[in-house]
Amino acid sequence: MTTLTRRAFLLSTAALSAGCAAPQVIPGAQAEQSTLVRLPEVGQSWRYAQFDYFTGKRVDSQLDQVVAVGKTIKVRSDFERSRMEPVIHPTWSNAWWRKYMTAEGPGESVPSEIQAPWGMLVVDPHWTQLQAYETPLPLWPQELRPGWWSIINTQYRIPGTDESMPWQLAMHGLRWESVTVPAGRFKVLRYYNLINFRYTNASGRNAGQRKETICFAPEIGRWVTRESSGTFRQDVSEEFNESSYRWELLEWT
Repeated sequence: MTTLTRRAFLLSTAALSAGCAAPQVIPGAQAEQSTLVRLPEVGQSWRYAQFDYFTGKRVDSQLDQVVAVGKTIKVRSDFERSRMEPVIHPTWSNAWWRKYMTAEGPGESVPSEIQAPWGMLVVDPHWTQLQAYETPLPLWPQELRPGWWSIINTQYRIPGTDESMPWQLAMHGLRWESVTVPAGRFKVLRYYNLINFRYTNASGRNAGQRKETICFAPEIGRWVTRESSGTFRQDVSEEFNESSYRWELLEWT
């Protein structure tokens, strides 16, 4: 897995192209200490159009909805169309549930994104296989301001194996913007993620990397636009593109 220095990370984000729809930089918005993120409630929802990152063709519609709020927050994702490689939701071991989800029943399947607490990701169902992180990962900058950055090294696991794989998230808050999407116009904090990770030994792939540009709207408690592209290697010299997508918010409640 690539080791990322703060200097290399900040240099990589400085060269990014605009990742939000119809952005307008908000003057004087460098310090937003009073900005609050909407708290979760059961029934809140966000519907997105999903586009192929390379062709721009719309490929799906995604509905995220809060289905449980307690010790953990569960956000279920439903899709308009079935994917070529559907997300797998098997049963976790009792030991995993005792560590992360003591309020839930042991051996329960996990069909949802799980946060503990709000804004900190424990289980992510948006990959080919469900992933659980040893250290919860921030879903947005923990300080809502341009210039905030953090590099987090952790391990992730998938159901059905005791193997732990390295996962490194580097997050950098870029700037406040005003953006327009089909759901309306929003004040957002644009930030950038650089993710370095290793696949399971059984995958036939080696090191992977993903780059994400995200526009987060505190008033709705979720992102308004998101771009995610990635690469992986099968040997030292050959690199391949991952499936890559862009999402835009259509409506929210």
